[in-house]
Amino acid sequence: MGKSKYTARVDNIYFLSRIGLSLRWATQDIARGDLPADIRHLLARLDRLEERTKANDQPPDNGSAA
Repeated sequence: MGKSKYTARVDNIYFLSRIGLSLRWATQDIARGDLPADIRHLLARLDRLEERTKANDQPPDNGSAA
């Protein structure tokens, strides 16, 4: 399976991976509870994708104690 060409989709709007930064910047002064449900869902999905990327980028722990 190839890598997806978009990060998230709301209705017929597709968000590329770099759009997440712009969306966060545009909504930074608004409490998440005040945002529309679609935008809250999108921000939560972006958070999960970032966490997954960070977890995949970390080297494996070989269980060696110092």
